[in-house]
Amino acid sequence: MQWLILVGGKNFNLDTIKAVNHNGCIRCYDVPNMEGRYCVDFGRDHIFYDYSERIEEFGDEFLDIPYVEPHFITMTYTSKERVKKVLRQKDFPTDIYVDNDYGVFLPISKFIQAGIPIGKEESKMKD
Repeated sequence: MQWLILVGGKNFNLDTIKAVNHNGCIRCYDVPNMEGRYCVDFGRDHIFYDYSERIEEFGDEFLDIPYVEPHFITMTYTSKERVKKVLRQKDFPTDIYVDNDYGVFLPISKFIQAGIPIGKEESKMKD
């Protein structure tokens, strides 16, 4: 599995994600016995969203983020193509930053303009 870290302000949380109409999903649910985890099931692939408002879980790379009270959602996925479609959806949050764990940390609009560099090789091309 691969992941992105979504970073937003104090009102960014799983309710923000639950409001997104994940086109093509067969069901969405809070994962039992895992507080702060939400699953979007597409059948052959899925996306897990894990919420945190604790910066210490993510290290020093987020010290320069533009939010006074940042909140974080790790977006763990099994299909690159699926996650690219979801990030491009018109109802996906637009006031967030995306960290791809390979040195790319951008506002989502610029992340999309850059071609959604979610893999290691795609990130090297953006240098």
